[in-house]
Amino acid sequence: MSDFRASLLVALLAAAPASAEDVRALMLQARALQVRGGGADPKAAAALYRRVLAQVPESAEAHLRLSEALQEAQDADAAVAPARRAVELAPQSAEAQAHLALLQFQRAQKETSLAPEAIRELKAATLRLPQDPELWARLGEASELVKDGEGALRAWLRLGRLRPGFNPAWERAFIHARATQNYEGKREALLALNARRPDDRHLRLLEELAREQIKSGYLAHAEESFLLLASHVPLESGLWENVSLVRIQTARWAEALDSLAKAEARKPSPTLTFHTARALMNLGRFEEAERRLQGIVAQEVEPQWVGDGAPMLYAEALLLQGKGRALLAFLKERRPRPHTDAEAQVFKTQALISLNDWKSGLDALKEGIARYPKVPFFQQAAKLPPKYLEYALFSRKETRAALEQLHLEGMAALWQEFQRWDKCLEALERARALSPVRRVDMLIMQSQAYDQLDRHAESLAVLREAQVLEPANPLVQNNLGYLLLEQDRDLEEAAALIEASAKATPDNGNVVDSLGWAQFKLGRLVEAEATLRRAAELSPFSPEVRKHLGEVLVKQGKLAEAAEQWDRALAFVFPDRAVLEKRLGDLRIRIAKEQAAKLDTAPLPVAPPAKPDDDEDDQ
Repeated sequence: MSDFRASLLVALLAAAPASAEDVRALMLQARALQVRGGGADPKAAAALYRRVLAQVPESAEAHLRLSEALQEAQDADAAVAPARRAVELAPQSAEAQAHLALLQFQRAQKETSLAPEAIRELKAATLRLPQDPELWARLGEASELVKDGEGALRAWLRLGRLRPGFNPAWERAFIHARATQNYEGKREALLALNARRPDDRHLRLLEELAREQIKSGYLAHAEESFLLLASHVPLESGLWENVSLVRIQTARWAEALDSLAKAEARKPSPTLTFHTARALMNLGRFEEAERRLQGIVAQEVEPQWVGDGAPMLYAEALLLQGKGRALLAFLKERRPRPHTDAEAQVFKTQALISLNDWKSGLDALKEGIARYPKVPFFQQAAKLPPKYLEYALFSRKETRAALEQLHLEGMAALWQEFQRWDKCLEALERARALSPVRRVDMLIMQSQAYDQLDRHAESLAVLREAQVLEPANPLVQNNLGYLLLEQDRDLEEAAALIEASAKATPDNGNVVDSLGWAQFKLGRLVEAEATLRRAAELSPFSPEVRKHLGEVLVKQGKLAEAAEQWDRALAFVFPDRAVLEKRLGDLRIRIAKEQAAKLDTAPLPVAPPAKPDDDEDDQ
């Protein structure tokens, strides 16, 4: 016997008059007649329960059992009133609330207009019995009766989490998630359907989802989907290649090499060779990349972007290793390709300068200025004083210095591309030593290199230098302001700088994010929230924006939405992702505790009064 029934029977016996029939005996006799008690005469059981209620009308136990007996006797309508009365008399009784909810669901199946009432009672019951799978299943079905796709989705997802192996719950959750365009629901359902032994249809749906995730920029989720697919179809090279592309796009080069090796082991291709070489170069393994590329640069390969890109990547590998002569020999034999001829001319010029072949280097530079005037390297060269572009005796020293500075700045850009900040900084410092002239774009790159090397004071000093040169440059303003924010110093100046940058570039999501973060740091939470919501519109796939917006919402006590924003941030890949995952977990625990506290203190929904024709005494 449940604690609820035992305690109510004690109260029932205490309330019964001395001359009354033996109430306990009647209850036990009636229970034995019920179907759920092993009997076969629920109508007789109902009659006995009414005799009990004549003596103890406030017995929640008797009302509940009467309702059960009437339901078993196929009189669900008559069972409603005593069920409601049981809930009124024992509002904390999960058993009474669950019975009423399931009873109302039974009625709603015959009369759809009763579905809203059934949903209300089922929601109240799930608050009391959140681990009861039947209640969630009935809530999902009742929500479907009233075409409430979102409500049905929530119920089926909850059931799936309670019973992870119960595929019908996930199937229905997926149907509603797709119909309501609920991305998170669709993702959760498809991951669950493919967790164990998926059929071909589930695999196809997961692959479709993975491609949607790539298109939407949800790279962390896409990687998760492709890895799950690869675990079920391990011989499919394309799945491992897709995993590699995600890792390459998120600069996780060592992991990319691992998945590229798995793809190549299944089906080698020029594309995989290209990606492998690129990953090797980003790990500083230029000689290995060079060897990889040698096999494909000497032949025509498809697709075209590999045919165009592989030779230029090979040229970069040679240049970064200081192999100027090998680079010139390769470029001499290279077939012209319209898409990359301008880039090849830059490499030729840099190779000649690196070999101190000043005259030939100057000729190559002038040819580039004439043929490719829109290429940044040649645009910058065209700004040199005319005397530096003539290799006359009186200007050779200045010309050599100008050429070397151009080459070093170009090398710095290449080192930056491969995240070799030490080499980037070395090239920039050598370039600066050749000329007192300072370019803001080079100062910005130098500041970034210092920052990446954790030399923050020097990064700040270089940005201050850039600020003197171009005080109204929006990029300088934003970078300087954000660096001040990160160092928690001069917050008012930081905000003013970022505000000026945002005014000049109002549609730049990064700048608007910086502005919102500045407002947050200054305690202007309402402004910060509005600004960061605007940043999220401009840069919907930025994890930084979502992280910042979540921080503001937590500070304002909007915990559920903060959790949603951080969950969206985790759809992407970023360096401190593990830290945010932990914070999100802690936040969800906090939310659950607060919800539990509210549940303990909040009154249950009050049932509507019974209609006259529902009165049990009229039955």
